Amino acid sequence: MSKTREEWLNNAAAEMKTWVTGSRDGQEYLDPFISVGFPKGSRGSASHAIGQCHDKSMSGDKERAHIFIIPTMTNPVDILAVLMHELVHASVGNKCGHRGPFKHCAVDVGLEGPMTATVPGELLKLRLELLSHDLGEYPHPGLKTAPRGSKGSRLLKVYCLGCGCIIRITQKWLDLVGEPTCGCGFEMVVD
Repeated sequence: MSKTREEWLNNAAAEMKTWVTGSRDGQEYLDPFISVGFPKGSRGSASHAIGQCHDKSMSGDKERAHIFIIPTMTNPVDILAVLMHELVHASVGNKCGHRGPFKHCAVDVGLEGPMTATVPGELLKLRLELLSHDLGEYPHPGLKTAPRGSKGSRLLKVYCLGCGCIIRITQKWLDLVGEPTCGCGFEMVVD
């Protein structure tokens, strides 16, 4: 049982490393630094990044990538899916973006959808659910951010962490039933 979220994420990454390196175009890599924090572009822009991998070439030691997972997420399977995407970046590097080696490796490990916003396929989702069970509870309460709805509107913008779908909802309904789940299965959060 992990005591910190970073320990939980590192344990997950250690298990998933063989999935990534054993895939087509997956390359061996030193374990990345993994933290919970707001990825660049996740706040105040049209891009709703939920994870980010900074290439090892940008690291102070030039050997290990740096991965950030957004702190508003609390669903362990969703978090593992984002971590898997970022571990593919750590393996193949960031020069290819979401094309070529990244796409080959991502598809091989079971990620699907647009490569800039992947979701786990059925088989990968099952593997992530089993891994989540083995890891135990994700020791992170989540972080609520202040709503930034447009002035004069009662409707708050809520977006999907998986596919980016946007809906509008009143604070009353958020208070009554909480944040909704998107049709794709991922959590939705207030923007």
